[in-house]
Amino acid sequence: MRVNIDEIKEGGLRRAWDLGREAVDEIVKGGDAGYRARSALHVEGDLQRVERRVLFQARASAPLTATCGRCLSPVEVEVPIDFQLTFVPEEARAGEEPGRAHGDHPAARVAGSFDADDVNEERYSGKTIDLDPAVREQLLLALPGYPVCNEGCKGLCSVCGANLNDGDCGCNRRVPDPRWAGLEKFKRK
Repeated sequence: MRVNIDEIKEGGLRRAWDLGREAVDEIVKGGDAGYRARSALHVEGDLQRVERRVLFQARASAPLTATCGRCLSPVEVEVPIDFQLTFVPEEARAGEEPGRAHGDHPAARVAGSFDADDVNEERYSGKTIDLDPAVREQLLLALPGYPVCNEGCKGLCSVCGANLNDGDCGCNRRVPDPRWAGLEKFKRK
């Protein structure tokens, strides 16, 4: 979704759009969880303009499927996305010294550091802002790293691989303490 900043009037601008299922799959395809989109991602956003800065607030909920990290069953996950970013024109930063932001003292900035005030800022050039990269980034940040089918999931048996949620398989999964392994031979006698 591209927005021309001249379209944003005093009362703000509301936009709603969908990222297609294929686009969402392309975003979430990496990682061990194997996320897949169940449908398109519907995004609702509000834009407010203060001079050339643009405040962007967005809400969405990504309907995804993944594999349970414990029992490998398919899991349906709703990933909420709710964020706020400020878009700053690239030209506003062009006059600053490299490594400095907003008139910081030169000694306060070192290579690789950042200003905490700039964390929620994105840059744009010209009069058009592309909102999709910000939504993609926030979706990736919101993904659960270890999805589970339910909090009480028992997982798989480490011996036979049976799903322990379906019932106990009867395997001896007790791992002996290696510190006592030397005494095991005396116990058998």
